[in-house]
Amino acid sequence: MLSLLNKKWCLVEPSAETVALLESGLQLPTAVAVLLANRGVTSIESAKDFIEAGFGRLHDPFLMTGMSQAVDRVIHALEQKEAITVFCDYDVDGVTSAAFLTHFFRDLNYPVEAYLPERQSEGYGLNSEAVRKIREQGADLMITADCGITGVKEVALANEIGLDVIITDHHQVGEEGLPSAIAVLNPHRSDCEYPYQFLCGVGLAFKLAIAVRNRLHAAGWPKERLPNLKRHLDLFALGTIADVAPLTGENHILTLHGLEMLTTTSKPGLVALKETAGIVGNVDARSVGFGLGPRLNAAGRLGRADNGLHLLTSTDLKEAKVLALELEQTNKERKEIQEETVAEAESLFRREINIERDRVIVLASEIFHPGVIGIAASRLVDKYHRPTVLIALADGQGKGSGRSIPKFNLFKAFTNCSDHLTQFGGHAYAAGLSIPEDQVEAFRNAMNEVGHRYLTEEELIPEVRMDTELNLEEVDHSLYSRMALLEPFGAENPVPSFLSRGVKLQEVKFIGKEKNHVRFRAKQGKGRIEGVGFGFSEVFESVDPSTDHFDIVYELNLNSWNGREKLELKLLDIRLAKI
Repeated sequence: MLSLLNKKWCLVEPSAETVALLESGLQLPTAVAVLLANRGVTSIESAKDFIEAGFGRLHDPFLMTGMSQAVDRVIHALEQKEAITVFCDYDVDGVTSAAFLTHFFRDLNYPVEAYLPERQSEGYGLNSEAVRKIREQGADLMITADCGITGVKEVALANEIGLDVIITDHHQVGEEGLPSAIAVLNPHRSDCEYPYQFLCGVGLAFKLAIAVRNRLHAAGWPKERLPNLKRHLDLFALGTIADVAPLTGENHILTLHGLEMLTTTSKPGLVALKETAGIVGNVDARSVGFGLGPRLNAAGRLGRADNGLHLLTSTDLKEAKVLALELEQTNKERKEIQEETVAEAESLFRREINIERDRVIVLASEIFHPGVIGIAASRLVDKYHRPTVLIALADGQGKGSGRSIPKFNLFKAFTNCSDHLTQFGGHAYAAGLSIPEDQVEAFRNAMNEVGHRYLTEEELIPEVRMDTELNLEEVDHSLYSRMALLEPFGAENPVPSFLSRGVKLQEVKFIGKEKNHVRFRAKQGKGRIEGVGFGFSEVFESVDPSTDHFDIVYELNLNSWNGREKLELKLLDIRLAKI
């Protein structure tokens, strides 16, 4: 039976033996033991590692292939007082990676330069013009941050003109193989046996920094001269969460401590950014994902990423506040441009797409802005549950960005349709492309052929995942505080979701400027709790809460207001109960 939002429900059912082991061994509520089991935690030891998140659980950076060579080259540069430039990507992960390395070298009293490509004119990754410019400006060593793994030609050029290169990049290795750099730090390279593969760009910057620090300490540097890298984990948390990296393993440990640092950070740029985003008190993953990250990302999307880097490396609060306000304005512009792009996409959807026929949505327009088409594509995926590719057209050429659903590998689909593309790259859920305008229609048809080959009708029905079933009598502050032991929540460690059956919904009120949200009180047996459903007004208008019983899927939120904390439900989905 589908829900009132036409979604199917999937209740995760972990091993009963594992749940019992975790419940008894750690004295946890059953629901929290289930949450751990659902996240792949199957032993007492791994559960303690997950909950305690101690630095002792981190892996030796020298286990990463190429690390020793990278460290040797960096220390040689330090000893010889060579000029170092950090070349980074323009998204949040790239900018935080460059900022992390800048702070690290600054702590060593060693100046470095940073180079950010301009999105519109230079595109993504290394480019030959930038390599020449960096060398002409006097750099002896270039360290890439969050990019460079496909820059085979550009690194070859750097070698020719006397510029040494260290690559740090977490993206997939290209078909041409590894660049011929001094060192390539990437856990995805086939000959790398580093135990944790999911570090993003700022994670690799951290690993390089800690390896250099360890080598300097072994060489006799006194501890007081060595950087305290924990101080810069605020940047790690910011980049990792914004890049939607899995919050497991090392990412879980470092992000947890990084959020603590973000809460108390003294970096002028982060202090100013938090202020403009209206974030006070504890900083959690949601504050980063919906508050800090989008403001920094907006700069890169609209071609002004250097503002973000200058903000994160600023040492002056007055300057930082000016930069933060500029980013705030840029983010407002991004939102306006994004809404225009989404509106155009919806208009084209109504004219060109037959939802009964088309398995993949492909839309192209000169109105689309290339910096926001990825976000707009995500909006359409959320609404229609179809893989979506939006293509921004200009001067007979198109730049496209796609987002997908769990059962459809977008990168493989692009590979199958590559005859129509100039170039493409990415992974299963997100990918980008370049295409001649006259190939768009043929590409749309080809993508739909692939869609019909690999997607069934069943797979086009969105799914709601539930961790476990609760009686509302079990929902209290004690359960919430034990559940919070698993934070921070994010990719691969999602916010827990629960199912309660046969619930009465009372005191229903329509709220919000457009009255499209609802607030209610949920009742089940002796259990009572307030709840909110964002965007659920139409659903509630189609039923009779005064007589019907419902099954509900929800998250638990601690609503803090005026110094008071109140536990409430955030409604995710609803269906009529079988009573």
